[in-house]
Amino acid sequence: MRFAGVKWCFECGVWRVESGVITTKELKKEIGTYQYDTLTGDDDRNGKRALSKATIWVQSRFLACGKDIATIDWNNELVKEALLKRASYELYSSREQEQIAKDKKEDALELLAGYLGTCVYKGIENNSDENITYPVAVVRRGGE
Repeated sequence: MRFAGVKWCFECGVWRVESGVITTKELKKEIGTYQYDTLTGDDDRNGKRALSKATIWVQSRFLACGKDIATIDWNNELVKEALLKRASYELYSSREQEQIAKDKKEDALELLAGYLGTCVYKGIENNSDENITYPVAVVRRGGE
C-alpha cells in the first residue's frame, strides 16, 4: 500500500515525504515568517532539512511502536502536527534555543503518543529536570 506524497528513498533506505504533503510554507506558517527566516538563515534548504529529519524521527517512533513505516498516513492531522512540531524542534535546536526546542520536542512526542500510545517513548531517555542533583556551593568566611 502506498500513500500519496510518500516515496521510498533508495539512497537512505527510508520512506520520505514528498514536497506537497508538508512544505516549508507550512513550517513557516507554524513558527512565523520572521522566526523561520531567522532560524533558517533565509535558506529554505535548512527548512527542508529540518522536515527531512523530522520525517525520519516520526518513522523511528512508528518503528518503536512496531508499526510498518510504509503504512504511515502522512495526511492524518496528528501525524502532520507531530511532524511540524519536530521540524520546529530541529530548527530551534540548530540555533541553540534549547528551551523552545524542548517544548516543541515534547509537543511532538505527546501528539504521537495520543495517536500511537506510550510506545513512542520507547528508547527515549527521561530528560526531565526532576532527577538531576544540583551541587550546592559552600562559602566559608575568614579562616573558618
